[in-house]
Amino acid sequence: ALVVIGFGVLLGLFSQRWESLVTIRPGFYLPQWLPFGWPDVTQLSSAMVVLVIPQIPMTLGNAVMAYTDLSKTYFKEDSHRVTNRAACISMGLANVVAGSFGGMPLCHGAGGLAAHYRFGARTAGSNVMIGVLFLICALFLGPHIITVAKLLPLAILGVLLVFSGSQLALTIIDIKKRSDLFVVIVILALTLATNLAIGFLVGIVIAWGFKSSKLHI
Repeated sequence: ALVVIGFGVLLGLFSQRWESLVTIRPGFYLPQWLPFGWPDVTQLSSAMVVLVIPQIPMTLGNAVMAYTDLSKTYFKEDSHRVTNRAACISMGLANVVAGSFGGMPLCHGAGGLAAHYRFGARTAGSNVMIGVLFLICALFLGPHIITVAKLLPLAILGVLLVFSGSQLALTIIDIKKRSDLFVVIVILALTLATNLAIGFLVGIVIAWGFKSSKLHI
C-alpha cells in the first residue's frame, strides 16, 4: 500500500499538481469550537431527513454488525471487547467530539477494517501511527492538507479499493448453509438494483423468516 501511495504522489507531482504546493502555508492551526454555530431547528430537521435516516442502514449494516463480525473473523478471542453496543457508543462519542469542532462524520466500517488488515495493520499500534499522522497534518497544515491530498490521483485510490474490496468479499467463503447464502445474494442483488436500505431491510426479513422456520430453501 505504501508503495502504491508513494507512486501515486510521484505521479501527481509529475502531472503538474506540484504547482499548487506553493500555496501551502505551514503553521499551527488549532480547531475552533462550533465554527458554524449552534444548529437551529430547521437545520436539525433537515439533517435528520437528508442525512441521518438514510444513513441508518449503512451504519447498522457496515459499521456495526459487519464490523463486529469481521473483527471476530480476523482477531478471534482478541476481539471480545468489539461488540455491537461498544461500536455504537464509540461512534456516537467520536461524532459528538468531531462535530463540536466542525469535523466530518465518521464511523468504524468493515471496509476500512478489511483494508487495514489486508495491508498489514494487525495491531493497535497501526491506529496510533495513523492517528498521530492525522494530528500532525491537522495541526501544522490546517486547511492546506486538502492541497496535499489532491496530489494523490483518484485512480490510485481505486486500485487500493480493489484490494480492500476483494479482501472484504472473501469473508463470505465461510458461509455453508444454503439459506445464509441466499440472503447474501438477495441483499447484493437488491443493493445493486435499488439501494442499500432496501437490500438491508429485505435481507433482515428473509433471514428472520429462515431463522423462525417460516421460510425454506
